[in-house]
Amino acid sequence: MQRHRTPLMSVLCLIALYASAQTILSPSLDIDTIQVPQKPQEPQKQQPPTSKGGVKVIEIVNSNRLLHRPGFDPDILKDSVIFFHDGAYLYCDSAYYDQKQNTFEAFSNVRMEQGDTLFLYGKYMHYDGNIKLIKIRENVSLEHYPKSKKNPVTLFTDSLNYDRMMNLGYYFDGGMLVDSLNKLTSYWGQYEPNIRIATFKDSVILKNPNFTLYSDKLKYNTDTKTAIFTAPTTIVSDSGVIHTSNGWYNTETEESLLLDQSQIVNKEGNRLLRGDSIFYYKTLGYGEVFGNMFLQDTAKQVILIGNYGYYNELENYAMATDSAYAIEYSQGDSLYIHADTLQLISVKDTIQLKLDKPDTTKVNLPLDSVIKVDSEKLVAIEGDTSFYDRRRLVGDTLPIFVPPTAQQTDTTKKEYRLIKAYHGVRFYRSDMQGVCDSLQFSSKDSILHMYRDPVVWNTNRQLSGDTIDIFMNDSTIDYMHVKRYAFSIEEKDSVHFNQLKSRSLKVFFENKKAKRVLAEGNVETVSYPEEREGQLSGILNWLESSYLQIFLEDGKFQKLVTWPKSTGKTTPFQLIKPEQLRLSDFYWYDYIRPIDRYDIFRKVSKKATDIRPKRSSVFDRED
Repeated sequence: MQRHRTPLMSVLCLIALYASAQTILSPSLDIDTIQVPQKPQEPQKQQPPTSKGGVKVIEIVNSNRLLHRPGFDPDILKDSVIFFHDGAYLYCDSAYYDQKQNTFEAFSNVRMEQGDTLFLYGKYMHYDGNIKLIKIRENVSLEHYPKSKKNPVTLFTDSLNYDRMMNLGYYFDGGMLVDSLNKLTSYWGQYEPNIRIATFKDSVILKNPNFTLYSDKLKYNTDTKTAIFTAPTTIVSDSGVIHTSNGWYNTETEESLLLDQSQIVNKEGNRLLRGDSIFYYKTLGYGEVFGNMFLQDTAKQVILIGNYGYYNELENYAMATDSAYAIEYSQGDSLYIHADTLQLISVKDTIQLKLDKPDTTKVNLPLDSVIKVDSEKLVAIEGDTSFYDRRRLVGDTLPIFVPPTAQQTDTTKKEYRLIKAYHGVRFYRSDMQGVCDSLQFSSKDSILHMYRDPVVWNTNRQLSGDTIDIFMNDSTIDYMHVKRYAFSIEEKDSVHFNQLKSRSLKVFFENKKAKRVLAEGNVETVSYPEEREGQLSGILNWLESSYLQIFLEDGKFQKLVTWPKSTGKTTPFQLIKPEQLRLSDFYWYDYIRPIDRYDIFRKVSKKATDIRPKRSSVFDRED
């Protein structure tokens, strides 16, 4: 018995000491009841998970102190606290761990690490292991690294919930996401690391070095740097403004797809492009439009419309096709043009002279001009015209003589606009209508050029020929010039037509009515004189001459002059043979004439009997 007393007495002494310590320290709630062995700060990241009822239990990996408080169920952990739960490590300075509820609250230097790509930081965390939901507050930041471990995506906020089941984090009281290129802010936001998609709502702003985007709803792919918008969105840059409500914008390449009648407005605010779908390549400066293209240039006063279009803002070039038409309204009376293909081209008006040898010949050059010299000795002169002395080029300077009386002039480089139309051209203006194969209009001189089988109508007069040039002055027609195979027909009634053929024909207008007609070369006419009351006199006049000039008043015949000599005859109606009613090559095309602005889209072909034999043209080329 004596040999067993010592161990028993030792155990009794330990129990007495423990009870004494409990009695002395019981008033304090912040005491160690169990001292757990200290574990490494950075533990091995492979631990066998444990589960309870199919739900994985939160494990304590490390805590330097484990405390209990009377009446307080959760364990109190302090100093280098580390939890592990279903593949994620969670760090903090101190925590309340409720083992029964499988939850904990963490305080100070809070951090979550999920794999080696996702890191979450803050000052406070609540974690529910049953639903794997993290609530983290105060100075929150979420860092997500790509596989390259460079240029992470970082999200900043003060309140963030992270759902580990869905693998997404969201904030609801303002936040900011930053990557290597952009900074995005909004009131509500969400980030999904697995698919690298961020979603933003309410007061969304995306800031890029080249532009700023404003929206109320936006998705952003942090991998491709692409913004996807499904709500009204405005993109502002130095080159202009984009208004859209649907589509995407690659913020790295600045390529975009803009849907639902999006609009692009240039920085001056005078050019607008709209369409159902716009593929826009901002860096290259051009866009393609599919469906209901609308391009308006208020500075040059022109509108271009079509179901497909192309626009280059760097070159000020636009093209439309598929039901394409243009409206030119710089002349006051709008001109409506339809064709298979339409182009708008801006041209810089610069005069260039090549200095081959020194001379002092006076040439027509701009006053007070800006003179530029390149390596090929070409001189570009900008401004209005006046006389200068042209002299030897010395180095990069050109000595010039400016008359003492010369006035200062605007030396700004001028731009003018060309409208080009190809194939199946039909146009309408209140004072003239026309059809042809191709057309060009220049705002520089307000000339409308018509090519290949052109036909023009003015009131009851039809003009046709090889080519027709129409010179406009302000809102009215100045004159028309028909070149080669000119044929003018004036309708008197359904049977009788005044007719005039010549090599060249010019018709001068006043108040939108013909004032004077000048025919040159191989002139041939058929006319039906009128009585004072406007009735036909009952006779036909036939005339041939080299040159002819007709004077009219308010569109009515006044006088006719021919030279150097002419031949003619007069025939009463009752003696007129059918073949005398028409000159050769007579074709009356009233059935293809556009009758209003909408009729330019009417598909109409010439009758088989109205197709003239093929003849030589200025456009015919020998191979």
